[in-house]
Amino acid sequence: MENGNELTGRRMFKIQAFKHGGTSTIDPETVAITCKAVTQTICELYAQGNISMSFEDLYRGAYNMILHKKGEELYSVVETTMTSEVQSLCRPLDAAPADGAAFLQELLAKWNQHIKAVNMIRDMLMYMDRTYVFTNHKTPIKELGLRLWREHMIHSDKIRERLVDAVKQQRGGEDELIAGVNKMLEELGEDVPGLFFPDGELHDAAGP
Repeated sequence: MENGNELTGRRMFKIQAFKHGGTSTIDPETVAITCKAVTQTICELYAQGNISMSFEDLYRGAYNMILHKKGEELYSVVETTMTSEVQSLCRPLDAAPADGAAFLQELLAKWNQHIKAVNMIRDMLMYMDRTYVFTNHKTPIKELGLRLWREHMIHSDKIRERLVDAVKQQRGGEDELIAGVNKMLEELGEDVPGLFFPDGELHDAAGP
């Protein structure tokens, strides 16, 4: 996977590689630089632009932190940043067009943008996912992304109401939109479609 390593107006971070046989600790400045680089990259991934650092450097920086027992700091930064990005991503949905099809199109576009970012974050932090997350019983990156989106969808009265109304407006309409919504909700959890459509309206909307 190739990613741009230049972004106008962005600060470039340099993460030092871990050298075996050296000190067994990692200095606070390196921890701060790595956390800032990871935070900035997550924001850039959600913005769907070029990233300021190579994934190789970012992977190595995360590896160094896990190796030096700084996994908690790294995971906390990732969770906080992803939470903020999901909130920002979903905010425009509160003012989305009243038209049901237009709302569903925007919702699914935001969902796809979120999932694309989550998958790239998971790749970037694969070592953390396979070691620190596993041994410390943390939520893996992909599951964390699904959970954050699910919680925002469920707890946002406006989005929940708009979704239900939009699906009802689509009764017998564009099957692709309804199929997309159904796929999204099922990916969020097998019980999630029923939380939004307890009477099976989602399937009814697709028509006979």
